[in-house]
Amino acid sequence: MARDILKTERLTLREITPADLPFLHRIFGDAECMRYYPGIKSFDETARWFQRLAFDSYTSHGFGLWAVTDRQSGTLLGDCGITLQETSAGPEPEIGYHLWRDHWGKGYAIEAAAACRDHALHDLGLARIVSIVRPDNIPSQRVAERVHRRRETFAKTGSTDGGIMEFYVYITDRT
Repeated sequence: MARDILKTERLTLREITPADLPFLHRIFGDAECMRYYPGIKSFDETARWFQRLAFDSYTSHGFGLWAVTDRQSGTLLGDCGITLQETSAGPEPEIGYHLWRDHWGKGYAIEAAAACRDHALHDLGLARIVSIVRPDNIPSQRVAERVHRRRETFAKTGSTDGGIMEFYVYITDRT
């Protein structure tokens, strides 16, 4: 049984299980959902992604990507959670989210990401939490602007050809 991590007004964030992978692959295998990533993922690539950023991360770090479910119906909407990602300051805890497109524009990403931010700073005792967003990903910028306090710019390898890309890093420090 998957352990519940967080509850919000409309959502439950719980540990991902192997049974969630087919639905999550719908997101990672969909060109529109993965528009701001280098490309879509095969089922095996999706499974490896969640092995590293969910299952292994739960054990190693006590956090990872979690399943986002509708609190009333239990319907799986996507994932949101905290993973370690490279920034100009080195590896930092980052809030990431991916929702199936039928659930876009309903405030779920903001609600889930804000819950992850508060969990990171208050329950996990982290000093800082970030979200990394491509400058052309306006929908994710809107989420990050609502969740975080400030924005900086940094460059990192991010394109399929190994080239350097500029990213925004949205930041909230524990006060």
